[in-house]
Amino acid sequence: MKFQAILSLDAALAAVSRNGHALRYVKDQTEAVAMAAVQADGDALQYVKDQTEAVALAAVQADGDALQYVKDQTEAVALAAVQAEGDALQYVLCKDLFLKIAAKLRINVEI
Repeated sequence: MKFQAILSLDAALAAVSRNGHALRYVKDQTEAVAMAAVQADGDALQYVKDQTEAVALAAVQADGDALQYVKDQTEAVALAAVQAEGDALQYVLCKDLFLKIAAKLRINVEI
């Protein structure tokens, strides 16, 4: 039997604000709870059930490497990730977007 905690919205917000990874135990996620989790720890994005661009952007601003968990990589999100942490460029999935961001940030790449 798998443990499933049932938390009130206030309790969920308090929990994920202290430890973003606690989001994995929140059954009914709101955007506010997801936002609090990724602001506490960008890697908590991996537990967000319904990612919005705003939540993804907050996650990569907190930790550029969270780009690896972004389901829909927009230019704004990918650019913010690479600006936060240059190594995040490796997680850009679309070749055209990869090249566009590299050029915009004047990063020399060989393909």
